[in-house]
Amino acid sequence: MSEKIFLKSAKGGAGATTIAVGLGFALSAAGERTLIVDGDYVCGCALTVSGCAGLQVFTVADYKKGACRAKQTAVQHPKYKNLYIMPTIGCNDESAVQAAVEETGGLFDYVLCDGTALKACSRAIVITEPYSPSVKAADAAVCALKDGGARVAGIIVNKVNGGLILSGETPYPEDIAAAINAKLISVIPEDLALTLGQWRPYSMKYFKLTAARIKGKNVKMPDVETGYTGAGGYFRRRMREKI
Repeated sequence: MSEKIFLKSAKGGAGATTIAVGLGFALSAAGERTLIVDGDYVCGCALTVSGCAGLQVFTVADYKKGACRAKQTAVQHPKYKNLYIMPTIGCNDESAVQAAVEETGGLFDYVLCDGTALKACSRAIVITEPYSPSVKAADAAVCALKDGGARVAGIIVNKVNGGLILSGETPYPEDIAAAINAKLISVIPEDLALTLGQWRPYSMKYFKLTAARIKGKNVKMPDVETGYTGAGGYFRRRMREKI
């Protein structure tokens, strides 16, 4: 039986797709057969972020029309052989996406639904940035999911900058979780290279730890502010202020 997880960001740019892909890389590298269901039915963002843009033959839109089976829409990643992407390009019908997920779910250990197929998922994770607009949106998302009967496993705080925490400009991730009244699953540090499609070992370390925590392992997340302490950290903070 596969573990189906709904990933939700209530504010654009919070990074739900990046989190889904990073977790997909980490889970598949750990030997878990993983499917990412790309909820972007306009341009297939998860395909692009994962490096699979243009590799699709069928999408859920074709499945809905009966042109293919659900498993034929899954694109195998060229590097991570245990990772597949299911594009929904051209199909904004949630019921069709849900049917495709349910039909293929038994083929995978983990199914990560990026903003789609909530009803097919056993739990939900909300993605937020450490900034006030995103935190408020995440709070609303957690409440809406709970009111709708979804099991909210917790939140992942993305784009965390240790220098901004130490300067008091953003709160600690633990404080964000307490304010939202949700469990803190993990944090992902700010990495401006991710938007360029560069998955550096520094960030991948956090995605691997996050994947382990999602699998129920008791692993401690490193402090993202560690690199911003001392003399070297002071200059890093000053450089970040210029960006």
